Amino acid sequence: MSENFCEGQVIKDRKFQNITKERLKFTDCVFENCTFEDCKITGCSFVNCRFYKCSIISLTSKNSELKSAVFQNCNLIGIHCWNKLLPAGSYARSIDKVKDCCMKYNSFVEMPFRKFDFSGNIIQESIFEECDLQESNFRGCRLESTQFFKCDIRRADFRDARGYVIDIPSNKLRQAKFSFPEAVSLLNSLEIKVE
Repeated sequence: MSENFCEGQVIKDRKFQNITKERLKFTDCVFENCTFEDCKITGCSFVNCRFYKCSIISLTSKNSELKSAVFQNCNLIGIHCWNKLLPAGSYARSIDKVKDCCMKYNSFVEMPFRKFDFSGNIIQESIFEECDLQESNFRGCRLESTQFFKCDIRRADFRDARGYVIDIPSNKLRQAKFSFPEAVSLLNSLEIKVE
């Protein structure tokens, strides 16, 4: 294993804080119980990597890519660079799976999440802006103060989700599914009152 290339490795119980990493490539690696706090990555690549029980806090990125990542039982806090981690190629995804995660203060801008399964995750005080969320599943999500702006959420499933803020005029909503009484919150963006 070279210093700048890591393939098929398991990286466990490591803490990275206030560090900058440049030109590293991780392929088919597993990160388990690791913490990344206030880190910056430049020219780095993470391909087919899995993150289990990790905390990623205030990550910044430049010229880096994340391709086909899986996050499970992770805390993803203050990540505003998701769109800067998009892989090359129009059909590749940054994230393949997010399960049992807590995401807070995240920004997802112009990202492809068509048919993505967010169900059961906690996504708080985050924003989805200009994302393709067609047929995505948000069932049972805690979406406290999470905003959806200029997104395509046609046929998306928000049943049993709560706390979302969806701007009706800017989003495409046709055939999206919502549960009562939470669906009444959709009227907030229209500035009308229901008594």
